[in-house]
Amino acid sequence: MHELDHAVKVVCAWHPNCLLDLFYGRERKVILKGVEDAQIQISEHRADKVWRIWDGAREGCVALEAIAVPDRRDLRRINLKNAALQITLDLPVITILVYLKRGNYATFSDGYDDELGGLINSHRFVCILLWEHAERIRSGELRELAPFLLLFHDDPDPGVMGEVNDLVEGVADPQQRLELKSISAIIAERYFSEDLIGKYFKLEPLMIRETSIFKEIFDQRYNEGRVEGLVEGRVEGEISGMQRLLQKLLEKKFGPLSSELRVRLLELNNEALDSLATTLLELTTVDDLRAWLVKATTN
Repeated sequence: MHELDHAVKVVCAWHPNCLLDLFYGRERKVILKGVEDAQIQISEHRADKVWRIWDGAREGCVALEAIAVPDRRDLRRINLKNAALQITLDLPVITILVYLKRGNYATFSDGYDDELGGLINSHRFVCILLWEHAERIRSGELRELAPFLLLFHDDPDPGVMGEVNDLVEGVADPQQRLELKSISAIIAERYFSEDLIGKYFKLEPLMIRETSIFKEIFDQRYNEGRVEGLVEGRVEGEISGMQRLLQKLLEKKFGPLSSELRVRLLELNNEALDSLATTLLELTTVDDLRAWLVKATTN
């Protein structure tokens, strides 16, 4: 999911007003005052983006938390970050959860309750389901969010790439167009082949190297490589090889896998891959496989 995290951060950096339009509507009264440091003094806790705003009466901050895979356990960490930001910035902070894709998930939590002995503390956040704003994106109102249209279907039609490209072409600034096309191509890799992506998004490798999304991903992988060294590289190589082998075995048994199933297979960690390898013979239909993958990737 790292690529989606980076994609969100780059869009936030280049198009903060588009995100505020998403949150408050096109006729919003709040204005952007600046960008706050999202880092707080707690290990591994950082908001995706924090903006300082003015609503006409008081100043405060809006913190974005983009979520690709719903997990109620994350809400406690998000609540912790919200509290820490309010203390650090000494301002009210509104945290907004933006769920990026529907998938096969049944619920998208906006908070949680702590109950003990009949007493309850309720914790709630503003919650946005991005796919519910698809028409605002397609109309051009939120065209800077066009790359995320690719996430709104588990098995998108290739024509969606053409739709995304047309919307991105409407962005006036050439560097911003390049950034959005690069993000679109990276998201499209979850579903389509490199050759098919190239037909819709005309990108030269040297051009991509100059984009923020490329630098974000490259810097993270470089830093992770320095920390983890060759051990991580071997582990990732083993996982990648296991994924390819399992996909071949599954396709031999069930025929070509849908984009949804391929994406879920890529989300499995080493332990889940081992479990799938031992369970493979027990799966008799594609529906059995889908049910197993859904359970494995939502736990």
